[in-house]
Amino acid sequence: MEEDKKEEEQQELSQEELAKQWEEALLQQSQTGETAEETKEEEKPEEAKEEQPQVSEPKKLGDRDITKILDRLMDIPLKVEVVVGETVIQIKELINLGPGSVLELDRETTEPVDIKVNGKLIAKGELVVVGEKFGVRITEIYSEERKSVFRDTLQESLKK
Repeated sequence: MEEDKKEEEQQELSQEELAKQWEEALLQQSQTGETAEETKEEEKPEEAKEEQPQVSEPKKLGDRDITKILDRLMDIPLKVEVVVGETVIQIKELINLGPGSVLELDRETTEPVDIKVNGKLIAKGELVVVGEKFGVRITEIYSEERKSVFRDTLQESLKK
C-alpha cells in the first residue's frame, strides 16, 4: 500500500512539474514569438518525439537522372505550323477552287507570320527563302506560351 501511495505522489509531482514546464514554455513563447508547434516539439519527452511519423524529404535528382529525363524529353515530337494568313470562304467558293485559283489571305506580305507548336501560338516570324524552300526567321517569342506547350506536351507524354 505504501508503495502505491509513493507512486501516486510521484505521478502527481510529475504532473505538477510538467504543468510548471508548460507554463514556462508558454511564457517563453509569448516573449520570443515562437509558434505553439515549435514549443510543443521542444517540450515533448524523447519517447513522444520518436512516435511521430517521419516525413521523408523529396528524392533529390542527380545529374544522371536529370540527363536521362532530358534525353527522353528531347525525343518527343511536336507539330510546328507556320500560319501565313487565313480567310473565310463559302462552300460554293471552295467547290469552284481548282489549279491556278488564288485565295486572298487576311495579311499583307510585310506582316509577320504566326508560329504555332501543337496548336498554340508561341512566336512570330518572317518568311525567308532557303535555297529552293521556304523558311521562317523567328522575330519574337512568347515565353509563357512556350512554357505551357512544354508542360502540356510533357503531361501527355507521361500519360502514355
